[in-house]
Amino acid sequence: MGLERVTRVALGAALVGAVLCTIGLFTDLHRTLLSYLFAYATVLTIVLGCLIQVMMSHVTGAHWFAVLRRMALDLAAPMPALALLLLPILLGVHVLYPWAAPGTLSAAAAAIVDRKRAWLNVPFFELRAVFYVAAWVICGELLRRQSLRQDASSGVEMVATTRRLRISSALGLIAVGLTLTFAVFDWLMSLEPAWYSTIYGVYVFAGGFLAALALVVVVSYAAQRGSSIVRTAVTPEHFGALGKLLLTFVIFWAYIAFSQYLIIWIGDIPADTPWYLSRARGSWGVLAVIVLVGQFALPFLALLSRAFKRRPRALALLGAWLLLMHVLETYWLVLPASEPDGMHPSWLDIAALLLVAGCTVATAAWRASGAPLLPRGDPYL
Repeated sequence: MGLERVTRVALGAALVGAVLCTIGLFTDLHRTLLSYLFAYATVLTIVLGCLIQVMMSHVTGAHWFAVLRRMALDLAAPMPALALLLLPILLGVHVLYPWAAPGTLSAAAAAIVDRKRAWLNVPFFELRAVFYVAAWVICGELLRRQSLRQDASSGVEMVATTRRLRISSALGLIAVGLTLTFAVFDWLMSLEPAWYSTIYGVYVFAGGFLAALALVVVVSYAAQRGSSIVRTAVTPEHFGALGKLLLTFVIFWAYIAFSQYLIIWIGDIPADTPWYLSRARGSWGVLAVIVLVGQFALPFLALLSRAFKRRPRALALLGAWLLLMHVLETYWLVLPASEPDGMHPSWLDIAALLLVAGCTVATAAWRASGAPLLPRGDPYL
């Protein structure tokens, strides 16, 4: 499927999602905004994961990733669109977050939130949100501009641009890592403001980065099938390397998830345990098992095979599966805050995903159409 057709299909999906979400705003405002937050967090963590992967490849001097770097950068290109898509969340703060709506918390929770008022107040919350997305847009656009400039450079200028990309990536990793952590605290963890976990930001990052790697695999496979240039440049060795990274971050995600659970279970503090209790009972508990098996056990066993990692189609199918698991995991993280007694899927969840993912994919495809799929000026190429 060409990029123009991808753009048209994605815009159509976004339009359908926008119409359905508009209907939802008039029928069930809180559920619509909660579904939108779930969709936004799902897509945002993947896009930022792609941006982090690009920066990591520059900082570590990953020569093998040169042929994949532009595609990963294209996947991070929709960040300006996601900055605009944050607006409904900022406008719906008083509806989404119990700490922003007086009288919605129990006396014990209200006492805890009162001690956090210096941080949990609407003006400062919105100011921080603008700062976060501004930092992400600046990092992504700076890397993209330097990468495109590298295409037209040669000799000494090429070397200088490559050095600037490495410096920008080193600083960007610090900026994106810190802002992503605090954004997760603000936008997801504060849905239940009496609960906190200092490892929560790393946990969400691990899941998003794993999904971003999975998306790079899927897009690389699709590009390889659709472009003779990419087919020549991207070899089974590249998929093997991506498979090793997938295996690494499947294990890392499981390690961080288990570490958070273990610390809270050992501590057995009444203020901490309700977060897991609501997500471990009934239908939420079933979904937790599905995510655990689907995002760790099955991929772990599959990726142990060297032959499997070097089969592009098999790895792409696993990548699509991991993307689905990331959607389910984010759903498990967000929705129990409002539905602790059990899962109640809604058409609004699909509508919000269509809207956010459609706008993101359309932006990525549109921006990718204006640049070559391979970074022609990259000396590692």
